[in-house]
Amino acid sequence: MAWLARFVAVFPWKHHAPLVLALAPAAWLGGLSFSETPLSYDHSTHLFKAWHFWTEMLGRGRLRGWSHFWGFGFPADELVPAGAELWVALFRVLSFGQLSWLRTYGVSFGCFLLFVAFAAYWFSRRYFGTAAAVASAWIATADPGATLEGGWNWCTYWGVWPVTLSASFALIGLVQLEDVLCFNRRRDVVWAGISLGIALLTHQLALLLLAVAVPLLLLDHLFRSPCLRLGNSLAAIAALGLAFAVSAYFLLPFLARSGDTLDLGHLGDPLGQVGRRLLQLRTFQNVWAPLQALSLLGAGLALRGRTRGGIFMVASAAAFVILSSDTLIVDLHLERALGSLIKVEANRMLLVAKLFWFPLAGHALVQLARMALRVHARSARWLRALCYLGLAVLGVAALAPARAALSRVRLDALIRGEDETRYWHDFKALVAWTHEQRSSTGELYRIAYHSWRGNHLPTLAAVYDQTPIYNLYSTPSQIFDKLPMTDEPELLAALSVKYVVSPNELTRGDLQLERRFGQLSVYRFTAYDPLPFTVLGAGHAELLEFEPERVRLRIQGADGNTRLKLHVASYARWQATSAGKPVPISTVPVYGVQYPVLMEVPVSDGELVFEYVYRAADWLGLGLTLGALAVLAFLFWSGRKSPGFAHDVILPARWRRLFAGGGVTALAALIGMVVLRTQERGSLLPPASIFHRITGKHLRLGELGCDKVAELSFRCGPHRVLADMISGVWGMHLCMHGPDVGELRVNLETELGSFLHGRYEPAKEGPGSIEVRVAGEALGSVSTRPSELSQQAVQFDTRAYTGREAELELRLRGAALHCFDFRVVP
Repeated sequence: MAWLARFVAVFPWKHHAPLVLALAPAAWLGGLSFSETPLSYDHSTHLFKAWHFWTEMLGRGRLRGWSHFWGFGFPADELVPAGAELWVALFRVLSFGQLSWLRTYGVSFGCFLLFVAFAAYWFSRRYFGTAAAVASAWIATADPGATLEGGWNWCTYWGVWPVTLSASFALIGLVQLEDVLCFNRRRDVVWAGISLGIALLTHQLALLLLAVAVPLLLLDHLFRSPCLRLGNSLAAIAALGLAFAVSAYFLLPFLARSGDTLDLGHLGDPLGQVGRRLLQLRTFQNVWAPLQALSLLGAGLALRGRTRGGIFMVASAAAFVILSSDTLIVDLHLERALGSLIKVEANRMLLVAKLFWFPLAGHALVQLARMALRVHARSARWLRALCYLGLAVLGVAALAPARAALSRVRLDALIRGEDETRYWHDFKALVAWTHEQRSSTGELYRIAYHSWRGNHLPTLAAVYDQTPIYNLYSTPSQIFDKLPMTDEPELLAALSVKYVVSPNELTRGDLQLERRFGQLSVYRFTAYDPLPFTVLGAGHAELLEFEPERVRLRIQGADGNTRLKLHVASYARWQATSAGKPVPISTVPVYGVQYPVLMEVPVSDGELVFEYVYRAADWLGLGLTLGALAVLAFLFWSGRKSPGFAHDVILPARWRRLFAGGGVTALAALIGMVVLRTQERGSLLPPASIFHRITGKHLRLGELGCDKVAELSFRCGPHRVLADMISGVWGMHLCMHGPDVGELRVNLETELGSFLHGRYEPAKEGPGSIEVRVAGEALGSVSTRPSELSQQAVQFDTRAYTGREAELELRLRGAALHCFDFRVVP
C-alpha cells in the first residue's frame, strides 16, 4: 500500500477535492461492477457487441461491416454506432487483454458510471460554480431513473447505458463549445470537435440533443454578449463541422440507409399531460418531487439573476420536456416532413432533459444555502434555533416519501451478475460443449435459442463458442428489419440451424434431444442443411468461400432460367457478379411469401461472387472522417504556436442586428417550408405505394363503396380508410388504417414490377388474412402473425407481369386492417 500513501501525499487535494467529493458516490456504485459483472437484460448483448467489435471488426481491420453472427447476417456497427464498443475496447487495451471479457466489461461499466458523474460536474461547474457542480453530480448519481429515462436503474439493471454515455460526451463537448465562443482558441476547437464527434459515434440520439442544444447555446451568447465576435463564431462553426466530419464515416451511411431499421419509436404522452406532470412535480419517474421543485426554483433564479448560460440551461430543460410529448406528431404532424421521427422514442427526451434540470437543482440548493447563511449571520439566537427546528421538521416530512421511493428500487439488487442470472451455470456448461462442437467441425451452422421473450443471454454465447446464433423472440438485435423471430422448419433450415437450445421441453417431429445441461436442453434439428444457398432451376453450386463480406460459389449446369437464392440478408451494400459480369440482386422471401429478406440472382456457369462494398455515402463519409482527423492533428500541433483559431473581428451593433435578422429570416423560411410539407399527406407513404394510384372506385369495405376525400384518405359509408401514423404493439408506423367491419378489397388495373411488397401490423389478437390475385390468378394468401411479433413483411412474386398492366386484386381481413401498405418493387 506504499503507492497509495505516496499518491495521497502528492495529490493536489486543495484544487481537486470538490471533484473527488463529486465522484465519491459514483465510485462506490461503479465499484460494485468491478467484482460482479452485470449481465441482466441488455448487458449481455453489449458484452457480445464489444467482443464482436474487438475480434470481428478490429480483428479484421474494420470499424464496421457485415457479420454472419445474428440470423441471416446484419450490418454490424452501421445502423447502430459503435461508441459503447469502443469504450469497452479501451479497457481491453488498458488491461493488456489480461482480464476476461466478463471482467473487462464490468470494469468498463463501473468507469462509465464515474464518467457520467464527472460530465455532470464539469458541465454544471461551467455555469453555476463548484458547489452547484458537486450537488449536480450527486443528484445525477443518485437518480434511480426508470424506463427510457436514464438513471442507475435503467443503466445498471436494464443495461441500456450507451445513450447516457453519448449524452455525457455531449455535455463535455458543449462546455468546450462554450470555450470556443468565449476564447476562440484552437485547442478548444479541437476538443469540442472530438467530444461532440464521439457523442455522435456513441448513440444517434446525440443528433437530436445537439440539434436543440447548440442553437439555444448560440442564442444565449447572442443575448449575453454586447457585440458579435466574427472570429469566435467562425471557430464555433468549425468545431461543429469537425464534430460531424469526425463521425461522418458512420453518420452519412446511417442517414442514407436508416430505412433498414425497424420503426421502434414511441409516441410520448399528450402535451397537456406532460404539462400537468410538470406542475405536479412528477415530470420524471422515481425522482423525488422536492428535487423537481428545486429545479424549477433554480430555473427562476438563473433567469432572474441573469446567470451566465441561464437562458441556454432553462430553455434546453424546457425544450426537451416538450419534446418528450406527442406534440411533434399529433399536433404538428412533422412525421410528414421528417419520416424518421417515427423511429424516435420520445420518452428518451426526458433522459436528455435531466442533463439540464439537475444542474438547475444544484444551483437552487447553493442559492438557498447562501441565503440561509446570510439570514443566520443577521438573526438572533432564538430565531436561529426556531429556524433549525423548522428545517428539521421540513426535512423529516420531505425525506419520508423519499425513503419510501428509494425502498422500491433497491441498490443492492441492481447488479445482477453471474450468480443472479437465470440458468447461468447451466449456460456455462452448455457453451463449453458448443465450443467443442465448433472446434471439431468446419461446417457452417447456427444454434437457435428458443427461450423466453426478452432474454438476451443467448447473444453472449458467441463470446465463448464463436458460433453464429439465431435468437427467437425480441432482442436488441431486432432493430434490423431483416432478422426474423419465429421457428418454422423452413426458416430454421434456411438459417442452417443445427441445434436448438431451450429451457422448456420442445415436442416437434424435426427435433431430437441431443443432451441436457441442467435445465437447458439441446435438440438436434433433423432438417439441418449446411449449404447457405438454394439453386432454383437446372444446375448445381459448390461453396468456395463464405467470409463476412465475400461469398464465392462455382456454378455448373445452369441454363438461362437458373437462379440462386443466397441465405444471407439483402442490404444495399451487397453486389453480385456471375462469370465476371454484374447481375441484379432481388430481395426474396425465405419461403412462400414470408420474410422477404434473402438475396436472389440469375446465374450462369462459372464463378458467382457476392461482395459487401462501399457505396457513395460510405466513401464520402470515410473521406470526411480522414480529412477531419488530419485537420484536428494540424490544429492541435499548430495551436502551441498560434493559440487563436481565427482573426477576431468585433462587429458593431448594426451588424449584430443584421446577422440576427438574417438568422430569424432563415429560420422563418425553414419553418415555413416544413409547415407546407406537413400539409402534404402524400408523404405518409412511399411513392411506390399502390394507394397513391387508387381512387374511390377501386376500393370497397365490406358491402360499402368508397369515395376519395383527400390524398390517401377514403370515406366508406360511415367509416374512413386512410394513411396515418399508427401506434403498434411496439413502435410507430406510417401506413393505411381501416376499421375491422368487413373485408377490404382493392381492385385496380396498374403496371406491376417484379414483386408486390407488403407490410402489416397486427396490433390486436385475432384472426386476419391477406390475399393477392393478379389477372385472376392467385399469387398467394397468408394469415396474420401474432401481435407480439409486431410489424411483419410479406412479398408476392409478380415477375411474370413485370412492366405490363394487369388487374391487381388485394383482399385484407381482420387484424390485417389495423396497419397495412403495399408497394410495387421494380
